[in-house]
Amino acid sequence: MPQTIHDSAVRSFQMAANLLIALQGRRLVLTGEAAALLDGRPKALLTEGYSSLSPRFGICLPKDTRGEFSMTPEGDGLEFRNSGATWMTMEGLVSSMDPCSCYLDADVAFPTPTVADVFLRDFTDAGTIRDSLQTEWLLGNDRATVCKLELPEAAGDVANRRIVIQLRQPPVGFTIRKLAMTLI
Repeated sequence: MPQTIHDSAVRSFQMAANLLIALQGRRLVLTGEAAALLDGRPKALLTEGYSSLSPRFGICLPKDTRGEFSMTPEGDGLEFRNSGATWMTMEGLVSSMDPCSCYLDADVAFPTPTVADVFLRDFTDAGTIRDSLQTEWLLGNDRATVCKLELPEAAGDVANRRIVIQLRQPPVGFTIRKLAMTLI
């Protein structure tokens, strides 16, 4: 029996929907993790060093620097403010030790284009840190961007892994409407 255009379109839609459903389980919305920390509070404070916002997401600020974040007035993202940090990292926990592709997608509003260094950080059983796969990611003003890293299989001595997004000279104030990490 010949297939109609409608039948073909329905089948394509079903395949795409099934793929999206499968990807949802492999996607970590980092801004959602941070927003959950607010839970009715107007803002959350960040201090120097690593601040764990959830078991899967954290932010690190340099010494003698403070920051905070709150929901945007429209409720569609997070506004970040800092006291003039020279750098800032946002770190997502990688749930897999197997080789995989890591996609980062962001919808951001910076006053000027901002460059981020994105890399894999392995934490070993011995307490050492190994950084690898560094790439640059240009985050502009009011635009969505995507970054991809091909993660190798973790070495036997690796206890856990994080994807680190290190902002160089972050502006004093900026908005992240969405920041997510998907492992495939």
